Amino acid sequence: MKKLIPSLLLAGAAFAQEGLVSGPTLGLLYDPTARTLHRVNGMPAAALMSEHLPSAEGAAWLSAAPGGAYALGLSPETGLLERITATSRESLDMLPSGAQSVRFSPSGRSALLRVGERVTAVAGLAGAPSVAWEFTAPEGAALAVSDDGSRALSLVDGRLTQHLSDGSSSELIASDARLAAYLEDSQSIAALTREDGVLLLLAGEQTRRLALPDGLAHPVAVAGRGDHLLAASAEGLVARLALDGLTVETISCGCAPTTITRTSQALLYRLNEAGEGPVWLLDSSGPQPAVLFIPPVVKEAE
Repeated sequence: MKKLIPSLLLAGAAFAQEGLVSGPTLGLLYDPTARTLHRVNGMPAAALMSEHLPSAEGAAWLSAAPGGAYALGLSPETGLLERITATSRESLDMLPSGAQSVRFSPSGRSALLRVGERVTAVAGLAGAPSVAWEFTAPEGAALAVSDDGSRALSLVDGRLTQHLSDGSSSELIASDARLAAYLEDSQSIAALTREDGVLLLLAGEQTRRLALPDGLAHPVAVAGRGDHLLAASAEGLVARLALDGLTVETISCGCAPTTITRTSQALLYRLNEAGEGPVWLLDSSGPQPAVLFIPPVVKEAE
């Protein structure tokens, strides 16, 4: 197991005012503290957040999709879902009204909309969204959906159930499950139970047990794709694991991760929410993972 030292890279180049920005972007980012939306401009090692986007003002709730191409919000006037970008806002009247929350797929192409115990799977959200299928889950259930929108997970009291678009369902873990997520562009599942130091990879009928490194016995977030898995602890340790479990690399981010969420750039993940401090990023594109950060918005003095 290799221990790596994070590289904290930040460029000080300024960018133009919001209406004039062009060039690379890491997408949209929701700030739950200020209840506002930002656009992240620049490249991973030289990214800065815009001030709040006027296009997102007034929504009853907001949630930015992984990949950052758009956000969803609920109109308090109409109860309709709205798709919000940096410069536009449109009602999605073909989707269920009164949605209470949304859960996106790993790449943001599909999502689950909750209205009470009714959960609706929606595909094509970045383009022409369409209602695909529905299932029921208790209001306290944790949810996940695959990128193709054909499968969903519900987690209730340690019991993990997979729901399929044909209306069938099956119990994957009968008890002790505490966290589960689909891998990007995959129907495989990364799951954690109350057993310390073990990450489960559920692929078809097979369940593979992968050992987590020292210091990562109880991760708070997991993610992955076709060639590796990622896990992060609340204490700031992040691990990249090969799917065969033979190679594990760890890095300390110097932060307190709460998520592993993809940005608009492949293999670049956000580790925490926007707020008063920096937004921390994990770059998993190279032979060694690296940690970067985006500074918080600094408003000019009036």
